[in-house]
This record gives sequence, structure tokens and C-alpha cells, in this order.
Amino acid sequence: MLTETVAGRTYDYTHNVGRGSQSGMGFNWPNAMTFAPDGTVYITNRGSESISNVGWNRTGVGQRISKVTIGAEWGEEEFLGEFSRYGNGDGQLIWPAGIASNDQGEVFVTDEWLNRVSVFDKDDNLVRSFGTVQDGDGDVNGAAGIAIAQDGTVYITDSRSHQVRLFKSDGTFISAFGSKGVSEGQFDSPWGITIDKDGKVYVADFGNHRVQKFSADGKFELQIGRPGNKRGELSNPTDVAVDPDGDIYVCDWSKNDWDRGRVHIFTAEGQFLTALVGDAQQLSQWAQMTVDANADYAKRRREVRSTEPEWTFAHPTAVEWDTANDRLMVADTQRSRVQIYSKKSGYLVPQLNL
Repeated sequence: MLTETVAGRTYDYTHNVGRGSQSGMGFNWPNAMTFAPDGTVYITNRGSESISNVGWNRTGVGQRISKVTIGAEWGEEEFLGEFSRYGNGDGQLIWPAGIASNDQGEVFVTDEWLNRVSVFDKDDNLVRSFGTVQDGDGDVNGAAGIAIAQDGTVYITDSRSHQVRLFKSDGTFISAFGSKGVSEGQFDSPWGITIDKDGKVYVADFGNHRVQKFSADGKFELQIGRPGNKRGELSNPTDVAVDPDGDIYVCDWSKNDWDRGRVHIFTAEGQFLTALVGDAQQLSQWAQMTVDANADYAKRRREVRSTEPEWTFAHPTAVEWDTANDRLMVADTQRSRVQIYSKKSGYLVPQLNL
């Protein structure tokens, strides 16, 4: 369903951007996104290690940050380049996990393996970095999602210590909240995180199959979703976004082969509205360029019984709300693309007298 209206809201699929790429124009397992103040979209690529004839070859070709602009329609996107690479040196990444930008245009990237945050300026230069592990935190840590509040406070989920940690923008530790468990305010492998316009904090509680909402200082306020595999139920949520109306978007990874992931939509009060499963019926511009350049690709696509399986999400990992354009961006990770949905108000269906 390319267009769906529910409870006065209309979600309209527009297009998708991206294709698989080891280098150059495209993505390689995109797993987090952020919008800079100038509208540039930064996307972290988790990538994969390649295999050589002598065993594992740790090329780390996917560990980079892509820069793109997303147009209003198919074909208007532009690939602006990429930066960083695999490694543990300054400005390098091993397991990029989350990305966020502040109002100065600085881009913050978490590294789940190195437990640090690398901060880049708008010209892709590393300006500083800081560790996310503090004295007394223990030996098991994994910096994951990241979000930045309007006052500059940096919130980082730690998926292995089951906490949310707060820092100043220069890396100074402020405080932490959360612990391992299933009660309100506890976590099991928290992952994605976002902050709404009122400063409320939302955490994708991956292992507990729910999203939790907190005050800015970590006081529990609301649970969104419950465990399960049906529409409105969550199975390993990885990320969360909130639009200016308060509607909540939960990226659900799902472990099931028959269900390759969804994006569930809830009201601000946690009432389920609908779920998106992916609608990429047309290839992205970059993917179409690849098909057009190879006659055999085009022939093979015409020979399949149906291209429907490629429309849907394949373990989507991240969601981000594009406030400037009233639309939702979904990182369709295993498809190496971003699927885009506009939220429309006042959508009317014409009455046809036939």
C-alpha cells in the first residue's frame, strides 16, 4: 500500500535512495542517520568484512560515513561523498553504531567496539573524540545510539551495560540512568535513542521488545509497544523517532524469516496506528543506473515471477524524522537503501461518479 490513511494521518511512500556499494556512490549496510542544519544527511555504514582465499580479510570497506542530499522526488538525490574508514586511529571506525548532529553542524559518531565518540566538522575533519566508559563502569560496554538535546547534552545508550549515559558536548560525563532488567526504567540491550521537541527521551529497549519514554533526567514516563510478532507488537526494536505532532515511529528488526522487519507507528500516548513494511516498487536512481548499464541485469529482472520480495524492508535498523520536509526516513539496512514516506495532512480522496 503506497498510501495509507489512518486516524486522520496519511503516510505516502515517495521513493527510495541508495544501492549496495563497496566504495563510491551508494551505501553498505546503512545503520544510522542524522540531518545536519543545512539539510545534508549523514549515514553510517556498518558494512561487512570480506573473505579472501586465505581466510578473513579485514578490509572494513563498509565502515564509513556517507553524505547525501535527499530530494523531494525520485532522481533528485545527490551523493556528496564519504569519509572515515576502518581502523582504531583518530577519526577511524570499527563498529559505527549511532550518529547525531548538533546545531553547529558537528557530527557525532559512536563506535560500539572502541567505546568512543568521534566528532567531525561540516568539512569532514575530526575535531575531537571522547570515551564513553567511566571509571567504575565495569569491563562490559558497548556505545550504541546517540541523540543530542537542544541544550547540547549528548545522550548515549550502552547496549552491554544496559544504561543511558549523559555527556556535555566536549565529552565531560554528566550522569547515567538505567540497569539490566525488565522493570520500568530498566533495559536489556538498549539501542536507538531520540529526543522530542519537549526534551523527552525515547529509548529502543531491544531485548525487552519495547520503547521507553523518560524525562530529560531519566525518570520513566511511558512504555510504547509490547513483545510479539503482530502489528503493533515489537520484536527487537532498534530505533525510534518522534515527529513534531508527537507520533512515535519504531523500527522493528524482527528475528523471523517470514517477517523481515517493520516500522510501527504509535500516537504520543502509545496507541498503535499502523505499520509500514516497505514499498520500494521502483528501484532507486542509483540502482536503476546499475541495471541500465548491464543488459544481463535487466534480462534477469524480467525473468523473475515477481519483484515483490524486493519491495519490502530487510531488517531495517534506523528511523529518522525529517522535520523540514515532514517525512520519515527508514534505513533499509540489508537492501542498502533508505525508504522515504511523507506525512500529509488534509489528504482527500476524490469522489468519482461513474
